Parts: sequence; structure tokens; C-alpha cells
Amino acid sequence: MGTDRSATLAQARCLTLYAGQWLDLIDFRAHAGAGVFSPSMSTYHDMLDPSATDTARLAACRAMRHQVLRRAEAESLDGEADYSRLRPVDPYGLRWRTTRDGASLETIACLLSAAIGIFEVSLDTAAG
Repeated sequence: MGTDRSATLAQARCLTLYAGQWLDLIDFRAHAGAGVFSPSMSTYHDMLDPSATDTARLAACRAMRHQVLRRAEAESLDGEADYSRLRPVDPYGLRWRTTRDGASLETIACLLSAAIGIFEVSLDTAAG
């Protein structure tokens, strides 16, 4: 059972790392006046530092997911406007109706959500 928990937590750490790498790659900012996701931010360290605790990673993922979803929503509004103006061929109705940044942000939000879910279950199990 301990091995399963270790493997599960390793998966959550990996998802958190990927999300952090994506945020760094796209120079994520929570809003126009915010700083870029970088080593100057505590959430950066909590997500990417191998010595960070899983509790700190979980808190960082929760905080970043909130900001990422806010930005993704704004990008979605821009993408929907472009989609309705350009009317691309979309026989299956599956094209992204957001911007490239919005698609990246939605993917990052999925990574964060998956990591959060795993951390919550694994850390609750450890506490119980």
C-alpha cells in the first residue's frame, strides 16, 4: 500500500512540475500588472523545487489553478469572438474556441486539477 501511495504522489509531483514548466514557458502572468511566473515567486518554488513539501505543492497548485482559470476565461472570450467572425470549417464541433494562449491555459488547468485531486486523496489518506 505504501508503494502505491508513493507512486501516486510521484505522479502528482510530476503533473505539478509539468504545469510549472508550462507556466514558465508561456511567461504566465495572473493579470497585466502581475509579475511573470518565475523564481521570484513562492509558488514557483513550491511547484518546482524537488525539496518542497507535498502540502506546499498542493497549496501552490490550488492558487495557480484559480489564476490560470481566470486568464483562460478571458482568452476564451477572445477566441469565441474570432471563431464567430472567421467561421472555420468545424464538422465535429471540436475546434478550440479560444486563443492559443487559452488552449495552453486550459491544458495547464487540467494538469493542475489532476495534481490537486491526487494530492488531496493521497494526503487525506496519510492523515487518516
